[in-house]
Amino acid sequence: MKKNGNKTFTLMIFLVAIVALGYFIYLNNKAPDRESVDRNSEKEILLNYDMVENYPKTVRETTKMHCRYLKYVYSDEFIKEGTEDEIFTMNQKIRALYDDELLELNSPTEQLQALKDEMTLYEVNKQKIVSYTLSEASQIEYNTENGIEYAKMQVTLALTIDGASASVDEEYILRKDSEGRWKILGWQVKQQQTVTEEGDAE
Repeated sequence: MKKNGNKTFTLMIFLVAIVALGYFIYLNNKAPDRESVDRNSEKEILLNYDMVENYPKTVRETTKMHCRYLKYVYSDEFIKEGTEDEIFTMNQKIRALYDDELLELNSPTEQLQALKDEMTLYEVNKQKIVSYTLSEASQIEYNTENGIEYAKMQVTLALTIDGASASVDEEYILRKDSEGRWKILGWQVKQQQTVTEEGDAE
């Protein structure tokens, strides 16, 4: 009886080990799926963002939303997998952040083509927006001209370009429209620095 008991105990240990191994494999296989869901969720959020009901409330939020769209649109994932309809929708969402004056200078067709050209340029140059850093709310400069409110703020982009790291400082100018929404009037590069893989600045 004792001998049979030992066999039963050994069999139970073996079965527990098999179950544990199976669960471990299951968890490992789920990890990539979770990463895929996270990536897709950002894509879905941006594609379906309601610019009417949930338009950004502040200068900083509007600028951050613009950077968020550009970071994703110029990502390897979207450049390789984005459909024509998705690129069109992303372009429309980005345009919703622009001031009427800026929209007049860039028709939907022209801006869409410019966006596609920029995506191609990012792919050819092996370029990627790694992150962006916005000025604090207290650092935003405000002024009023002819009863219209304007704002100016800084954004720093961290990029990789063909294996090298780069830092770009940009200045955004926004204007409040008749409905009280901050719209992007334009932006320009203030300073750019490229750092080689060895860490030397150029």
